[in-house]
Amino acid sequence: MDGTQLGFFAPQPLLKGSANAMGTISLGHLLWAIYCVALIVGLVFLYKRLEPGLEWGRPRRKMMLAVASAVIFLVVASDVIMIAYGVFTLIWWPLNVCNICEDCMLIYALRPNRFCGEMLFTLGIGGGCAAILFPNWSDCPAFSFPVAVGFTNHALVIAFAIMLIHARDFVPRLRDYWMPALFVVVYAFISYPFNKIFNTNFGFTNITQHDSPLEFLVSVFGNPGFVLPYALLVLTIILAMYLFWEAWEKHHVRAC
Repeated sequence: MDGTQLGFFAPQPLLKGSANAMGTISLGHLLWAIYCVALIVGLVFLYKRLEPGLEWGRPRRKMMLAVASAVIFLVVASDVIMIAYGVFTLIWWPLNVCNICEDCMLIYALRPNRFCGEMLFTLGIGGGCAAILFPNWSDCPAFSFPVAVGFTNHALVIAFAIMLIHARDFVPRLRDYWMPALFVVVYAFISYPFNKIFNTNFGFTNITQHDSPLEFLVSVFGNPGFVLPYALLVLTIILAMYLFWEAWEKHHVRAC
């Protein structure tokens, strides 16, 4: 049976390659992107208006827990649906970088810490934006649960990080660049052989995503030659984010 005949809650493995796939740079993609921006702005605005303080029971702490819990709920719901349809396999395990950032959200909400904060600032915002621009669920219908979850969860990761930073409940530090940088190196070192052994694609270090910048790297360096420049590109983007933040902070201090 065609996955589209199963309705809105059909799992992603049954919807991939649908005739009415959303595609990228399409009207459906644009509308979902607008939704993501509205969701992020709305949550950041709401969080900033709440009474300051991150102690247990305070409004901002409750909102952090609510947003983080919503993300985990949607991930679990997606997995449960795939299990129910018998299509949940190793490739759908929550081991992508964005999944790890989702875990960092819950950990930070339960116990704020520097490592999770830096991860969310860099890989959470950067990875979330990349996923919204180049969604790997674009071969599903625009009006489907996997697409709704994909856009919503990545928007929530971005919103969570910006909520904290905009309210100055967390302030990124350039000297802590080593934290996400070390994670990227270790993740690439582990994920590449894991992907090759089990034919998975965590972190996109095995098979490049169609209509993404990785296709250009593969065309120039080949596969697996693209993995090293891919990792270096991520590290460079992270460093650029820190440098931009430092420049913004200095400008903000002078303006005040």
